[in-house]
Amino acid sequence: MFQPTHWLVSRSRKVPVVVQGRGEKSLVFTEGEWGKTDAPAFELHVRMGMYCKGVQVLGYSLEPMPVGATEAVEASPWRCCP
Repeated sequence: MFQPTHWLVSRSRKVPVVVQGRGEKSLVFTEGEWGKTDAPAFELHVRMGMYCKGVQVLGYSLEPMPVGATEAVEASPWRCCP
């Protein structure tokens, strides 16, 4: 079951995501990517920043989601990715 831990924030969107640490980088899963065997599109590298499909991107950040915010995410219009 998808239980987001953070918001992936861009200039125009705020998408709920699950962040899983893997050594020097963290994998950032959207709801559509959760449970699939493929690698997620977004990765956060400790020293190099945010990457999408292997290309460094600017203007994206992660915000921790408050405890108990999962219910609000389920009702949010931003729940699904395009």
